[in-house]
Amino acid sequence: MAQDLVLSASSVTTFLRCGKQWYYAYVAGVKSPPSLRAIRGIAVHAAVEMDMRQKMTTQVDVPVADMIDAYDTSWHEETVNGFAISDENPGQVKDKGVELIELYHRDVAPTIQPVMVEEPIQFNINGQAYSGQIDLGSEVDYEPDWGPTERRLVIRDTKTTGRTPAEGTYLLNMTGYAISQRQVTGKPEADTVLDYLIALKEPVYKEIRMGGPITDAQIRQFAGVIDDVSSAVNAGRFVPNGIISGACSWCGYKATCPAYLKQDINA
Repeated sequence: MAQDLVLSASSVTTFLRCGKQWYYAYVAGVKSPPSLRAIRGIAVHAAVEMDMRQKMTTQVDVPVADMIDAYDTSWHEETVNGFAISDENPGQVKDKGVELIELYHRDVAPTIQPVMVEEPIQFNINGQAYSGQIDLGSEVDYEPDWGPTERRLVIRDTKTTGRTPAEGTYLLNMTGYAISQRQVTGKPEADTVLDYLIALKEPVYKEIRMGGPITDAQIRQFAGVIDDVSSAVNAGRFVPNGIISGACSWCGYKATCPAYLKQDINA
């Protein structure tokens, strides 16, 4: 598996959450039906991508109705083959996504002029292949500690969530994006930004900025995590730590996972 293994932010996050979940998804290839909230996030992301991709050329946002149409299309495509059964009402979950789109169109989209959208990335770190996509990139004037002011990239990622996010969440993702863009541009990014759309009773937008370029310490931490995950995967160590992390509560594999079933029997 060593020479074929390509990690990504989502796969590394899955492995850290539960090694057994990673095994089912990436080795056994078992398909787990997505949750309604995951589908909502994908559909919101599709609507944002549609707007930002055309905005690179037009420099104008599409009408909010067009974003909602893109959201509806993506929602249908993602639900047509089914989704994980839960106590949530599909219509209510979908409607909340429309509110998030309206919030983004009003408060976020007007502040961004993208220069890249869904940019594929791939690089090697300590001999391990890593891939992904940068959601959005915009440019700002940046004044370094020395030298003249120059144009630098601001890396942005849109996230949907049902609760107020903690600082530092998704740092691993953003570090990977920063490393890749440095290989392309030859200079550090100006900043990395997470645009959170929070699906509370009244939807809330929260911008979290890393406050400047990703640091050398954060890159070393990123490299260490990638190395640890790569080593564990190649050694066949898939620890079922979802029992501790709480991932079992929503995992689509728990009905067949021996570790979860054993825990359930012993409870």
